Amino acid sequence: MEKKEILIRPSKKSDHQRILDILNMSIAERRVTALLTPVTLDKRRQWFKEHDDGLHLIYVAEYKEKVIGWMAITAYRSGREGFAHACELSYYIDQACQGQGVGTKMMDYVIKESREKGLKNLMLVIFADNNPSLRLAHRFGFRIWGRFPEIVEIDGRTTDCYQLGLKL
Repeated sequence: MEKKEILIRPSKKSDHQRILDILNMSIAERRVTALLTPVTLDKRRQWFKEHDDGLHLIYVAEYKEKVIGWMAITAYRSGREGFAHACELSYYIDQACQGQGVGTKMMDYVIKESREKGLKNLMLVIFADNNPSLRLAHRFGFRIWGRFPEIVEIDGRTTDCYQLGLKL
């Protein structure tokens, strides 16, 4: 896969099921998300509405007209005006496309978009043992702003979680 052939764009309603399919792949994997139950369109309808306000969007990575990953900009502590310029990013990539530059392309695009929209702080929440995501975050200048010790429990496995931040 050539990185130059990957298109990053805002998601459309017709992408919603594919976004959830990719998320459900990660849920089934049980190592990079604290969501443990597969999600449905019906259960995520409100979440999609919250990401359609012009600032807090979901971007998709598309390769040969197929969505292969997505990144969401989510309001941090929504409703608290003092956090208006802070957002959390979350992203997932189709398992067949991981390690091929999709995350790099999405992160680069979304950071640029966030700057243009006036955001000042981007945050990520990453499991301490998710080395590929930690490497990606550090490559773009994210630094650890906090650590939640042994906060994640999945199938008897416990791990720390880091909050990483980037000042724009």
